[in-house]
Amino acid sequence: MLVRRIPRRARAGFTLIELMIAIIVLLVAVMATFTSQLRARELMQTSRETNIAMGDLQSAMERILLRPVDEIPIAGSLYEDDTAIAAFDGLHLPNEQVLVDYPGYVLGGAVPDPLPIVLRLNWTDSRGRPRFLFLRSMTTR
Repeated sequence: MLVRRIPRRARAGFTLIELMIAIIVLLVAVMATFTSQLRARELMQTSRETNIAMGDLQSAMERILLRPVDEIPIAGSLYEDDTAIAAFDGLHLPNEQVLVDYPGYVLGGAVPDPLPIVLRLNWTDSRGRPRFLFLRSMTTR
């Protein structure tokens, strides 16, 4: 029976270069996973802020639509044309402000029928960037 001897070099296992390549591949995979998790977290925070902003806009619009049309845009009312709604200043978001506008309405003039209403919510997001959302509606007498 003839026994073949395997050279010592063939039995040695991984070389240092193979080990370094494996570590680099693993490191790239871990960094890609970490980066995607950070981005997902940022997207979730942005989504939360946008949902809060939309909820505040809807609440403001509901408050406006509960009022009689002739009392909404007039000077001195809570929802005067081209002003911020004080009840929403800094309510849920940093630097939050809801501005109301009635396109086609001239302060002191007759209230149009239907009355278009445009709300704009401004705020500063978690990364310090200015953001805004609009909500539009109309009401009639």
